[in-house]
Amino acid sequence: AWRAAFVVSLPVLMGYTTMGAAFGILLNQIGYGPWWAFFMCVTILSGSLQFAAVGMIAGSMSLVETAVMSLLINIRYSVYGLALIEAFRKCGWKRFYMIFALTDETYALQVQDERPGEVDRGTFMFLIGFLDHLYWIIGGVAGAFAGPLLTFNTRGIDFAMTALFLVILTEQCMEKRNRIPALIGAGATLTAMLVFGPARMLMPAMFLIIGILLVLRRRLEAVETEAAQ
Repeated sequence: AWRAAFVVSLPVLMGYTTMGAAFGILLNQIGYGPWWAFFMCVTILSGSLQFAAVGMIAGSMSLVETAVMSLLINIRYSVYGLALIEAFRKCGWKRFYMIFALTDETYALQVQDERPGEVDRGTFMFLIGFLDHLYWIIGGVAGAFAGPLLTFNTRGIDFAMTALFLVILTEQCMEKRNRIPALIGAGATLTAMLVFGPARMLMPAMFLIIGILLVLRRRLEAVETEAAQ
């Protein structure tokens, strides 16, 4: 089970150690060392939220704003969880950690279920989550240690997470079945930036995107069904 989970999670190893290192470097730049990187990677386990947390800490964002922002950024995980309820339910006490360790990449690997026939699915899913979590911790701590040693200009490293989501967005736009969600995201973000300014756009943009998607949910589902046929 360990061997199967490790082999399947190798792409995540490459991505998480790299992205985690970028997070650790950014955290170090605002005065927080390896122990803080370790603590945050262990307890948060959300790449996009951890990158956003660097700005929250540096900008002294209030507790209420931090809580709302965290909810909006991570609310997508509830959708992932709905798809895995039955699988997690069979895993006993391990399901509590599996719920916590659910990320975009972990969800993708767990749903694909590329395990040998003799390996228990629950054990395989648990190990996928554990290994992915471990990769992120290693990357974050390594980045925090490396931060003070870097002599070159690290400006722009905070664009790493944005670049990742731009790649995902590009793939969605190349998919001809349904580009409406991507257009909604772009339009809502641009509107929020124009109305609230670049420094305060994120939270209103997230509210606007979620609201529009909820209102248009049935229409979007119909478009997706028609495209699939």
